Amino acid sequence: MNMNANSLIDGLVDELEPIKTIKPITGLAVTGLLTLGVMAAVTITLGVRNDLAMGMADEMFFLRSGVLLMLGIATTFTVVNMARPGVGNLNRGWIWAALTAALFPVTAAIMSAINAPPVEALRPMEGLKCLAISGLSASVIGTGLTLWLRQGAPTSPERAGWLVGMASGALGAAAYNIYCPFNDIYYIGMWFTLPVLISAVAGRLIVPRLIRW
Repeated sequence: MNMNANSLIDGLVDELEPIKTIKPITGLAVTGLLTLGVMAAVTITLGVRNDLAMGMADEMFFLRSGVLLMLGIATTFTVVNMARPGVGNLNRGWIWAALTAALFPVTAAIMSAINAPPVEALRPMEGLKCLAISGLSASVIGTGLTLWLRQGAPTSPERAGWLVGMASGALGAAAYNIYCPFNDIYYIGMWFTLPVLISAVAGRLIVPRLIRW
């Protein structure tokens, strides 16, 4: 009886193959390379802001860039660590980054309540262009991050979906930011917030189905 059990165990063990451990650093690298890629694509196809090209970029450009990159990096860091279940606690830094990013739409909303901005301040046609290119860039980044995440085993696919979408949306908007010439808070509060929100919702709806294990 013991010999049969041992033979059965030996047979099962013989069929096992070592699995390469997924490393968060590779997920960060994939996301970083894709972000640089879409930034390069925006630069090649649309160019860069005039003030940036002249080396005298407006302060709002740096502020907007910093907030978007901070949000994108913080959420990406959380996502790649979710690929390995049971490894420490969920990183909460992305929450503070999201709260910081929310200052743009909140400030725009408060200023709009005090003094309604003219339609020209929102620049609908340019805003839709911002939304489209930011969304396209986000889809490239989000696809790559999702494919990488499929190699792991996130214990909360729904939360991972939200964060993948938020990360890709922020980084996609940061890519378009290289070209976007507008600095007023009304424009930023609307058209740089929408790509992040839409990408987050899309991530929640699509990503969990692709990474569930």
